[in-house]
Amino acid sequence: MKDRLVTLATALAALAVVIFLFSPHNKGNENKISLPTTEDGGSDGLKGLFTWLQREKLPVISYRKRYTDLTKDRSLPKSGNVLFIHVPTTREIRKTEWDALASWLDMGNSLIILGAVYQHPLWASREDCFCDVKQFLSQFNWVLEGESEKVDETAKRKPKETKNFRESIEAAQENVKARLPQESKLPAMPITPLLDGVKNITVRTTPFLLNKRWSLGSDDNSNLALRLFDLPDNKVAAAWLMNAGSGRIVLFLTPDALSNKHLNQSDNARMAGNLTNQFLSPKGRLLFDDYHFGLSELYDPDSFFKDARLHKTLACLFLFWLFYVVGYTTRLAPVRMPITKLSANDFIEAMASFFARRLDKPTLAEAMVKQLIIDIYKKRRLRDENDAWLWLEKHSQVTREQLVLLKKAQTRQNVPLLHTSNIISDIRTLTL
Repeated sequence: MKDRLVTLATALAALAVVIFLFSPHNKGNENKISLPTTEDGGSDGLKGLFTWLQREKLPVISYRKRYTDLTKDRSLPKSGNVLFIHVPTTREIRKTEWDALASWLDMGNSLIILGAVYQHPLWASREDCFCDVKQFLSQFNWVLEGESEKVDETAKRKPKETKNFRESIEAAQENVKARLPQESKLPAMPITPLLDGVKNITVRTTPFLLNKRWSLGSDDNSNLALRLFDLPDNKVAAAWLMNAGSGRIVLFLTPDALSNKHLNQSDNARMAGNLTNQFLSPKGRLLFDDYHFGLSELYDPDSFFKDARLHKTLACLFLFWLFYVVGYTTRLAPVRMPITKLSANDFIEAMASFFARRLDKPTLAEAMVKQLIIDIYKKRRLRDENDAWLWLEKHSQVTREQLVLLKKAQTRQNVPLLHTSNIISDIRTLTL
């Protein structure tokens, strides 16, 4: 009984170690960075927009594949779809994906790009140059450029005046404030049905990043771009609507226009509704790029560990294992040596091994030749061994070299044992 209790205790300890090592360790929500995905309920997530569109009975899809699958996915119509993406992404977008996305757009689909340009959320890379988007737009002959504000040369040459301590503190505070994101209202340009009923939208911008103003242009006369929103207190564009082959692109330079935090502020929700009404065809789908922010159809750890089938399977395995540990078993019984039953083959093998170890090669060769001669004159009904040798000499299929080797073996001379055995085996096959 004591042995079983010890076994049970160690087994439970091993089970606890396995559960601890393989169970997902979720950190506190306070340390979790909000990502622009349809499952994220944080400030930068898109769960609010996704849920709202679902309630409106719109065909929304959390797209968890690479862009190269857009043209291959048979569940999607060829045209009339709308894809929402945020850049930069946490998972790299390959060049082949950008090329596939351009082909997909040219089939008559629409793309909504929300770029982290005038504000860098926690999920965005500070070093991103927006180069991928600029190169992507160049496929449709669009040129997106960012230029820093020019500094007045006279102010640059003017010697710096000595500041007192208070002025230095205020300057430092202004510098810090310029690098912190602030709530901003972007005024709409009411020149398109896309902004019908939209006066402004609320986003976050960083004053320091506003020093680099972005512009959109094209050398192609057939290209047309409309400014949708401007930055507050100036006439610099913050969003454009442009054609892209047979498709359309809406480019925002702020990443959180559709986020959970701002969706219910100003006219953000109305703008989102206008986007779907203008671009989505009756058979089209609304796609949200979740793949490039860690959500994939191949493996989703959160969904995997929440699946009830996994819990039931583990429960059955645990009960079976517990019955095996606690129930009757012979694992702790004394070891018994297996009883082997000897056969005639075992006896022959043992005797052959014995003779092979005790006899030398000439003796074995002589014995094999002698047994061959005895078998021949008995099988052929000859008078004695001499007649058997004469019969072998007259046999047409027995060569002279073979006879010489056999006679050497009979006189206990050194001969190759394996070769002699093969010759004897051949003669038996031919003559007996």
